[in-house]
Amino acid sequence: MARRNHKERSQPVHRARLGLLEKHKDYVHRARDYKSKQDRIRKLREKAAFRNKDEFYWGMVKGKTKNGIAIADRGNVALDMDVVKILKSQDLGYVKVQIAKDEKKITRLRAELEITAPVAGPSSTSSSTSEWDAAAELAEVEKLAEMGIILRPQEGSSKKGKGKGKAPAAGHVIFADDKVEFENYGHTSGESSEEAVHNEQAIDLGWSEPSSSKKKKEKAITPVPVIDEEAVAEEAREHRMELLTLLSAYLARLKLLRQAESKLETTKGLMGKGAATKIRESQYVEDETVPENKNGERTRLVGKMWKWKLERRR
Repeated sequence: MARRNHKERSQPVHRARLGLLEKHKDYVHRARDYKSKQDRIRKLREKAAFRNKDEFYWGMVKGKTKNGIAIADRGNVALDMDVVKILKSQDLGYVKVQIAKDEKKITRLRAELEITAPVAGPSSTSSSTSEWDAAAELAEVEKLAEMGIILRPQEGSSKKGKGKGKAPAAGHVIFADDKVEFENYGHTSGESSEEAVHNEQAIDLGWSEPSSSKKKKEKAITPVPVIDEEAVAEEAREHRMELLTLLSAYLARLKLLRQAESKLETTKGLMGKGAATKIRESQYVEDETVPENKNGERTRLVGKMWKWKLERRR
């Protein structure tokens, strides 16, 4: 037999100003928290009562504290300047290798994007290629503007070239015995010319290969599958957007790698011999090629500039 669920009463209406009515589980949480705090206070009082006033450790002399937090030495040994130069050279070599790899990938992606560029304009014969989705085209244009790439779509194959003559159609060659037969050939009726061609084709001079006696079995013609042009165009558009996204990521990575390369080269130069003088601090300079910021200014951040003393070397 199921036991009855005993529900606890809520706060009466005339005591609603006092808040929610405390239940038993609330009392348990409050009691445990109170007991834990009392235990911690008791243990701290015991430590203070039994502490040794003459206790001393050498760490008390060497140790330091900042805002009550102990600051200790991790035991790391400072590297020699020559070792640091070698490490910086290895880092610089790794960055240059990654830059070369990314440049190859970017070149391949740009070539693929130029190949897959859609044919735009009225010269296209297909309605699916001439009528573009406005949202997809706007997204692609924004992505290209973000990366600073301008792709020119290839011209349609249906556009006729200017100044090019039409290739002569292949026809049957007739040999005439004399000039009179050649002049009269064009004035003859079509039926007689066709019969003459048929008779001329029927003559066997012994050059034709003998036909085999066995008849070849005719192969069944397979029906051509129907291709959904809209689905193919949508798939191509999605693939192109994926390529653009990947190219944008590689360009951003290449920009960061070039910044790291410049900083490493500057650091390596400052660690070498020769006096270096700082000419310019990091600052913003005007640049018309960059987009406007929130304040309507076209500026970009440039790093520090150093100048080394000219030295004559062998």
